[in-house]
Amino acid sequence: MSDVLENETMEKRQIRIEKREAERARRKEERIKLVRRQKIIMTVVGAAVCISVLVIIVWCLSPVRLMMSLARAEKYVEKADYAAAENSYGKALELNDTSVQAYRGMTDVLAAQERISEAENIVYTGWEKTQDENLLHYYCTLVLNEAVAQINDKNCSLDTVNKCVQVLELDADNEDALYLMNTCYERLFKVTENETTCMLFFDPDAEEDTCDYTEYEQLLHRILAVYQTNPSEELKKIMIQYTVIDMPEVRISMPHVAQYESVLKEISSVLPDDRITETLACLAKAQETEDYFAKAFEEFEKGNYAYARELIAEESYQQIRDQFINEDSGYWKGSVYIPVSREQMVLNNEDGKITFSFLGSKDYDASRGIITVWGSKQADDGIQRSVISYEPADEEGVEYTIQYLYSNVKIDGAYVPQMNYRFDTKITTEEGTTTNAVGDWGGEHEFQIDY
Repeated sequence: MSDVLENETMEKRQIRIEKREAERARRKEERIKLVRRQKIIMTVVGAAVCISVLVIIVWCLSPVRLMMSLARAEKYVEKADYAAAENSYGKALELNDTSVQAYRGMTDVLAAQERISEAENIVYTGWEKTQDENLLHYYCTLVLNEAVAQINDKNCSLDTVNKCVQVLELDADNEDALYLMNTCYERLFKVTENETTCMLFFDPDAEEDTCDYTEYEQLLHRILAVYQTNPSEELKKIMIQYTVIDMPEVRISMPHVAQYESVLKEISSVLPDDRITETLACLAKAQETEDYFAKAFEEFEKGNYAYARELIAEESYQQIRDQFINEDSGYWKGSVYIPVSREQMVLNNEDGKITFSFLGSKDYDASRGIITVWGSKQADDGIQRSVISYEPADEEGVEYTIQYLYSNVKIDGAYVPQMNYRFDTKITTEEGTTTNAVGDWGGEHEFQIDY
């Protein structure tokens, strides 16, 4: 009995021991987890503190470093060490790309080295990023200084005008830019004893766009855009001035005529002006003339001069002829021998009236052929002659003339006056001029004579 009790007691003791061990193990595991959590929290908190400290340090040091870079740059400028100054201002802008002082200083350094284009770019970038009005004013000053230099060097061009427009696009009321626009006009289109013709829109070879017309048209569009945004009487005057060039002659290559007409219509819709209206009428009449003679050019180039017999007998051609004889040709200027060219035209400004004409062979060497309307009074027994000439491009010194006239035709040995065609081939060389004339050309009594 006592043994049984003793065994039971030992079993209970063993159970209590095992429970205590299990409890200790559980508590140990909880302590380990607690320590692990504490370490994680401390690590996270530590990292956050470090990041915060770094942010504070960087935040505090950037302005300091910026100030140091700017100070160093200024000392380099005093020593005229522009390369080192440029480097310091560059570092300043890396630290703060909205530093007005850094942009201004970098611009000064570049300008001191006469790197004007780079100076303009950096100060303009500074204005874009900061919208600082002083930087904008500095940019405008640099651009206008370039324009003034070109004018003073007697090197004024459309590029000079372009610089003024650049400024007006940013500051439409800039008085200096407006003043220089007027100065540029006076220099570009000044009439002198030896210079009465504007050649800016003239291509020596009309098939090659080598003149300044495209740049000129772009300038007109830009000036108009500035005016539409901020209209003023001064800018209106400048717009009209540049649109209709006030010179005795303005030569325009024909490929540009349609473009010029288009931009004039656009400007006229905003700024109606009698001179623009008159110029548009000239351009329209010139284009109408081109269209009228297009078929003749085509046939003459093929050597089909017989086409002229049909043309000069037409009432429309004789009407053109009579308008010149009666000095009533409207916007088309000319008298006696009036050239028609597919390559070049001239706007004439005389006594406040704008007219047009075409360049003849004496004024233009690269023509693809010149047609001449004879607008002279040549009456035969009271009947007016109708005459046209053609100078082909590929036959130097040769001119073909077709006449419809009332003249003698030899019939059965007797001369009989009647309407007939005459075809002359005139060849001019260094030795002189010879002409082969075909009377009653195309008729049954055709004859030839050389002189």
